[in-house]
This record gives sequence, structure tokens and C-alpha cells, in this order.
Amino acid sequence: MRHTALALLSGAALLLAGSAFAREVKVGTECTNPPFNYRTAGGALTGFDVDIAREIGKRAGFELQFVCQAFDGLIPALTARKFDLVLASLSITEARQKNIDFSIPYRGSTGRFVGPKTSKLEPLTADGQPNPKALDGKVVGMIRASTYDRYFTELFPGVQIARYENYETLLLDLGSGRVDLIMAGPIKMADFLTEERGKDFAFIGPELESIKYFGPGVGVGLRKNEPELADKVNDALKGMFADGTFKAINQKYWKFTVLPSVWMD
Repeated sequence: MRHTALALLSGAALLLAGSAFAREVKVGTECTNPPFNYRTAGGALTGFDVDIAREIGKRAGFELQFVCQAFDGLIPALTARKFDLVLASLSITEARQKNIDFSIPYRGSTGRFVGPKTSKLEPLTADGQPNPKALDGKVVGMIRASTYDRYFTELFPGVQIARYENYETLLLDLGSGRVDLIMAGPIKMADFLTEERGKDFAFIGPELESIKYFGPGVGVGLRKNEPELADKVNDALKGMFADGTFKAINQKYWKFTVLPSVWMD
């Protein structure tokens, strides 16, 4: 009897070890980037990415634990196993795919310049090409290590960049005139431009689409070679697209769809 009980206990322990993802999955996110991932005045973590993560956890049977991490440290922390997934508006790019894997995209990824409504700056030519000469002597702000950072560094050589850890500081410096323009995602900026503090600002130039720099969309970041976890995440996302749950989460934050074009057919 004693040997049988020990065998049963050992077997149960092995089953639990083999189903670790069913018990706890750690999710890395910034916790400082509204409306995507941020804390309320009461300290509760919320936002679009957080809602998507919780719905994935519900469908996949994960018990989620969120870990706050600065944006430029998300991928290093993921590969160092500080957490298991990244949901933090992380665009799928070729450069990032060298180090981590991604889920299917769950949000579009493009870029836009924002500046004062009175601005005469033309960072892009009439046909939408980078125009660095138009920004001589100007300062352009953006989030450090973002896709916009890489795009601007490579295509606007010689133009001064001010890099920020979070959008709150970036937008404060835009408002105070410490930067002449900023480069960011239009979904993020749509909220800012409707606020009182954003009433004097507008999009400058057209929306930028570039698979090379911005990728096909935003995805969930995963470590390399974890296909079982990736399949659970992808199945959960596809289920959300199919049954209207994603649309409901989307409409909680925006009147327009943020779904990448690949899922709009």
C-alpha cells in the first residue's frame, strides 16, 4: 500500500510538472503605456494588451502573473526566462525574429509623425519618401528601441533624436516644445489628439506602412522553440477573432478597428 501511494504521488508530481503552463504563465508588459498596458489610479493593471492577455489565459487554461518591464528590456528579459510571454504592443519584425518567436498578429502596426498644428515641417516628400533635409536642426522624439527608433535612425541620418522610456514623458516634451516632432503609432496618438492637452497637435504627413520596419502587425512575443505554448496562444487568438471577443475588446478602447489587415477578409 505504501509503495502504491508513493507511486501515485510521484505520478501526480510528474503530471503537474508536465502541465506547468496550465498552472502559471508569466506575462511581461510595460505597465506604463495607456491605453495598451497601464495601472489605474487604484493600482490595478489594465489596458488593451492586458485584456488580450487575460482572454488568452482564460481560453488556454493559464494562470497569469504579470511582470512589469521597461520596453527596451522586454526581449532580453523574455530570453532570460524572467517571463514566458510578452504582450506590450510588440511589432513583429525580421530583426526581432532573430531572437524570439511571435504569435500571429493581433493588432496593426504603422507609424506617423505628430507635431504642432502650426508646424510647416515636411518630414516626408509628396510621394511619401523620407525627407531628412527638411528636419535639419530639429529634434524628433520617439520611444527607445521601438520600431520607429530603427526606422528613423536608418532613414533620417544626421537628424537629432530624443529617445524616451515612456510615452508620458515623450508627450510632455512635445507639449513643452523640447522636441519639434514625435514619431509614434497612430492608434496610440488617436487618443492623445482627442484630449485637451493634444488639441494643438496633429498628424504631420501620411501614415507609414513598412513590413521591413514595422512588420505585419503586433504579436505576442515567445521564446524560440516553444511550439506547444505558441499553438495555445494562436488558437486562443483565432478563437477571439472568430467569435467576436476580439471585436468587443477593441471597441472598449477605440471606435475604429485595430485588427491587422491579414484578418480583415
